[in-house]
Amino acid sequence: MSLLARAAVIFVTFGLFSGAASAESLRVVTRDGAPIGGPAARYGESFARETGIAVEVIRRPFASLYGEIMVGFVTGLSEADVLLIPSAWLPDFAPYLAPVPEALAESDLVRGIHPIYRDALMRWQGRTMAVTIDGDLLIGAYRRDLFEDPAMRAAFHAATGRALEPPRSWEDYLAIAAFFEGRPGPDGKPLAGTLEAHAAGGQRLWSLIGHAAAYATHPGEPGTLFFDPVTMTPAIDNPAWQRALDEYLAAARLGPPDSLAIASHDVRRRFAAGEAAMAIDWSDIGVLAADPENSAVAGQVGFFALPGSRESWNGRTRTWETLSTVREVPFLAFGGWLAAVPLSARDPKAAWDYIAWLAAPEHADRDVTDGASGFNPYRTSQLEDGPLWQAVMGKDASARYLAVLRQSLAAPEAARDLRLPGYPAYMDALDTQLGRILAGEVAPATALADAAIQWEQITDRLGRDAQARHYREAMGLGETAP
Repeated sequence: MSLLARAAVIFVTFGLFSGAASAESLRVVTRDGAPIGGPAARYGESFARETGIAVEVIRRPFASLYGEIMVGFVTGLSEADVLLIPSAWLPDFAPYLAPVPEALAESDLVRGIHPIYRDALMRWQGRTMAVTIDGDLLIGAYRRDLFEDPAMRAAFHAATGRALEPPRSWEDYLAIAAFFEGRPGPDGKPLAGTLEAHAAGGQRLWSLIGHAAAYATHPGEPGTLFFDPVTMTPAIDNPAWQRALDEYLAAARLGPPDSLAIASHDVRRRFAAGEAAMAIDWSDIGVLAADPENSAVAGQVGFFALPGSRESWNGRTRTWETLSTVREVPFLAFGGWLAAVPLSARDPKAAWDYIAWLAAPEHADRDVTDGASGFNPYRTSQLEDGPLWQAVMGKDASARYLAVLRQSLAAPEAARDLRLPGYPAYMDALDTQLGRILAGEVAPATALADAAIQWEQITDRLGRDAQARHYREAMGLGETAP
């Protein structure tokens, strides 16, 4: 049986969700570039062969994608039958979307999605409005050949009094980065201590938030990473965020000379080239760094969960609290991509059938093991080690990689990304201030205070009470104030 035939058997027979499809063509709107749009087009071609329904993938620049989609909704001129969008946009787009048909929502295809993505990110205001096709979180990667080298281990212990091991805390992380920064690597070239995204338009905000996750969330006060869940007072200028920003800037100084020009895709590419001892990025980095055809460090890569801290800021008491051990707070940065159907779709039946085809487990397995697809593991079965991953990464690397993903997704205090109406405005305000800091135009504390003022204005404009309800729902706290 062919791959396409097996995929059809695995998930559904076409038309199961809402009757036989009748459209002659579908228009799928998503971002530009090969990630996300590449698989959308590839499965559009196979979908057309199976059904006779042509699929046109319309790719827009990411910077203008949200605006173009929203303008289409507001004017009634939307060109999309299917949308492939970031999960954080769902609150703004939900009023213009059709809910997922019950048959699809209850199918094995959807039930097989990891609960942290399925139950939190596909739903809005109690309804399942989209289907997860990608799972995002930040992880760390490190050079095992460096960490396990006896001379390096002895030198690190002499310099720090510590054993050279993958970092558990941000304090560990910066100490290791400082040790390796400028030190000759096996090829004789100076190493960067670490790699993170710092470039404008290069997904730098998520790296900063990753630093803040453990500091700005308190074990007894969930949902406090971005706002006070009751008052909607911004948290982004408190001491926890100030500390996170200081350490994010320190990581830039411990990177290569051009750190401020490095975007997320550069992080994974340059780590695979052997330029740094460590890196923090989305889980794509594992697949790319383990690929012997494209990686100079294949076979020598280890992974670690996003570092944590022994200290946590308590926003209610306005004090730092010392914990008995390092508390790791994985961060679901960006949250992944969703597939949705607008209310204005010409044929919703065909649109949902295309989404089911795109997200068929065999298709999804292929995508998450392809470092260029833009899709990361999101199905529970994809976290199980076996031939699927071993063929791509090798037995040892796949075991280490998947162990970190499972550990991160199972963490009870995993932090969710910001997700509420007005999301692009909030993020743009913070990113603008981050850019001013990196350019040396303003002091970090001043910039965070300015961003907090702008967040207050956005919240007031959209309605503080409504935003508070939305924020609590997005953080998994329920809509009612405690």
